[in-house]
Amino acid sequence: MINTPTTSTRPRSREDKHHATSLRVERSAVSLVLEHGFDNVTVDMICTASGISQRTFFNYFKTKTAAIIGAEPPTIDEASAREFIAAPGDDLLPDVLGLMSAMGPPDGIHEQLFTDRIRIFGLHPQLLQEQMERMTRVTDEVAELVYLRLARGVDTDTETDADRVFRHGQAELLTHALLGVLRFMALQWIPCPQFGATADPSQEDGRERPTRLTLAEALDRTVTLLRQTLSIPGL
Repeated sequence: MINTPTTSTRPRSREDKHHATSLRVERSAVSLVLEHGFDNVTVDMICTASGISQRTFFNYFKTKTAAIIGAEPPTIDEASAREFIAAPGDDLLPDVLGLMSAMGPPDGIHEQLFTDRIRIFGLHPQLLQEQMERMTRVTDEVAELVYLRLARGVDTDTETDADRVFRHGQAELLTHALLGVLRFMALQWIPCPQFGATADPSQEDGRERPTRLTLAEALDRTVTLLRQTLSIPGL
């Protein structure tokens, strides 16, 4: 019994050390890109700023881009998945968008790092595109959750195979379509590059500078716009 606590804490300590190093490298990479621009930052520069060797860097990240946008793909935690499936009502649109926009690291979002990445995405759209492509890795997971949500209340005794195939098609179509919608929402959320990273109501040229939307505001605006667009006759 005396050895049990020591044994159980060792993996956790290694994991904490790994996470701390990874986070330090990510922060260094992001800071360097904000200072010098994406094309001017090298792996050597990131290693020097992080106090690690190239060998260590490549143990954590496959590429410079991975260190900048984060190595871990977005995930849906079990609690969010259960909440989505059990959510009251039949209004899937905001619920699916909310589920997808909430995906993030398991230990939560590091606000400054997250904000700096938002700035980088605004300055370097190719990095935003790569991040959105990584989102497609969880498409199957989201589609399955949508399928389960659509299946609520279905009488499985009377349901046919054709019904299940149709529902799978609905779930996949909605998920793929909303990936594009989510990208649009992200663009509304990211600061406009020509105005810099922070909102400033001052007007030097007579134009009002747009303020950056909160995530909730971007989600609400996107859902409203999508509903209005889909209600146009002929669509």
